[in-house]
Amino acid sequence: MNSQHQKLTQLLDENAITAEDFAYCLGIEPAQAERLCAGKKALTPKLARQIEQTFSKPAYWLDDSPAASQGSGPSFDLFG
Repeated sequence: MNSQHQKLTQLLDENAITAEDFAYCLGIEPAQAERLCAGKKALTPKLARQIEQTFSKPAYWLDDSPAASQGSGPSFDLFG
């Protein structure tokens, strides 16, 4: 399991949403969201930034580098 997959799983859990709900929040196909959440498809940088912005995560939160995960900025769950 890669860190992007772990972070996406965490995001779904934090917001109590399914992969299908996640897809609708982002305006992508549910099948694409399922593959992303299952770790079968890599995130593009553009989609990663969209996810971070949509779910109020710091910039580069989804990137795999350790420095990126220590970014500054708000970190709220979408529905909390």
